[in-house]
Amino acid sequence: MAMTCDRVRELASGFVLGALDTSEMIEVARHLDTCSQPHPEIRDLGGVLPYIAESLEPIEPPAWLRESVLAAARADLAARRRTVPVALPSAVTMQEPEPEISSVPAAQIIPFGPIRVSRRRRAMTWATRVAAAVAVVALAGYAVVLQGDLDKAHRSQAEDASLNYMWSQPDTLKAVLPASDGSSASGMAALRPNGHIIVRAHNLAATGGDQVYTVWLRSGAGLPVKAGNFTVDDSGSGGLEVENVSTSANLWVFVCREPNGNVTKPTGPMVVSGTISL
Repeated sequence: MAMTCDRVRELASGFVLGALDTSEMIEVARHLDTCSQPHPEIRDLGGVLPYIAESLEPIEPPAWLRESVLAAARADLAARRRTVPVALPSAVTMQEPEPEISSVPAAQIIPFGPIRVSRRRRAMTWATRVAAAVAVVALAGYAVVLQGDLDKAHRSQAEDASLNYMWSQPDTLKAVLPASDGSSASGMAALRPNGHIIVRAHNLAATGGDQVYTVWLRSGAGLPVKAGNFTVDDSGSGGLEVENVSTSANLWVFVCREPNGNVTKPTGPMVVSGTISL
């Protein structure tokens, strides 16, 4: 078959994968070297494969996909075996045809070389389709993970922006929250005159299981009041925003790492703390 532009487009995926027969690989390469027409499909497919190989972890195809592919391949092979005529190399083929069947054409002997090539090509087509399906699944999973990371980053930026806005208001009461445990943790608290408070902390250890960070508020000599809980992922940042807290200018804000969110008094180690000031 002449190597035309349409034929090259048909074989593009196999050429990029290096999965064509040697003669076809040579003919496609020769056509690309001499053809005056652009073949962007080769460039596009060649650019996608290295990206997938470098950026995605290989995943095992699900069992149902493997069984489905094997079943389809077995059925296709069985069907073709039933339809391939086989010439009988016996002495009967050497006799003169009987007059009554002289109009029936003799059996055609089909060489098995092209059949084997065709089977290899079908197998490669299946393999290419499976590889494409696996790549799509992997890319979809990567997109979900990436979207989740972007969502978390956007939420964190929005929370920091809200704190910065409150901090800039002239009537906001503020507290810087340095580390209380010798770590690199730090935080800030901003309290509005209406009792709206935002507490944000950074460089915290990630929580696991039922663990939470709890924000406690104590005014003067009173007992600590629980403002709320938050968890922290690998980013190390977290915080909370609540309404209707004490607006005392002598409000002690501290954050403890607690075993769960049901505690009613501070039990865990204090991580950051500070006092609201004018």
